[in-house]
Amino acid sequence: MNSDMYQKLEHAIHCRKDVFLLTITHHSDSKLIGSKALLYRDGELFTNYPLPADLKPELIKNCRKLIIKKQTGSVRFLFNNVTVECFAEYFPAPLHLIVAGAGHVCEPMAEMGKMLGFHVTVIDDRPEFAKGSRFPGIDEVVCESYLTFFRNVEITDNTYILLLTRGHKFDVLSLTELLNRCEKPAYIGMIGSRRRISGVFEEIRQEFPKENFEHLYTPVGLDIGAETPAEIAVSVMAEILKVKNQKSGSSLSEKIKEQAKKGFREGADRWNKCTS
Repeated sequence: MNSDMYQKLEHAIHCRKDVFLLTITHHSDSKLIGSKALLYRDGELFTNYPLPADLKPELIKNCRKLIIKKQTGSVRFLFNNVTVECFAEYFPAPLHLIVAGAGHVCEPMAEMGKMLGFHVTVIDDRPEFAKGSRFPGIDEVVCESYLTFFRNVEITDNTYILLLTRGHKFDVLSLTELLNRCEKPAYIGMIGSRRRISGVFEEIRQEFPKENFEHLYTPVGLDIGAETPAEIAVSVMAEILKVKNQKSGSSLSEKIKEQAKKGFREGADRWNKCTS
């Protein structure tokens, strides 16, 4: 892979775009073997190798199933009476964690999100809080109104949003903009007391009476008795992983405890099947 293509690949990942690296692995013309191209989800193909012009649309067409499934794989097809094989390596866009509200809970939350491989954006409308120096190693720190930010930010099914704002009115503003969007994030979590949450829902329900709020998690996090900012970050990120991985969030020891009650000898075969 030459430097131009490497930079294009790096840029796609940085901009949170899915991309496939294609490599021709079989062709009657040996000069084409090893040729590479970048294929984006919208069908755009980039290459600085001299691929035949009429081969490019065939590559896009035959790799479409891998794009839909979002997976690495090989394709084999007949083109101009020549068998062509291509290996497509999938580079998924990193998950995007948006933390709205740069207060004291935000710092461990952003750090943990980055540790878990998320592209992390911190947004706050206060210049004294939205400082890059407070969040070393975080991808983006944005100083902007919540209304403007959530009206314009790119949202996909890989977007996870945390509302840690300093007040009820900012939660309402943010949620209103998010619910007005056609795009739906994978997760919206909102921190707050029962009273604050009740107030937010009371206002939001007036404008969105039919909204089921299935992507809204509040109070945010798993019930582990978290109190400190770091503990809250663990609780919330655990819930996000639960949603991302579509798991129960229950203790892994529960299954083995059920077997222990029956006696491990009696349930050994069944246990082995469950864990294999």
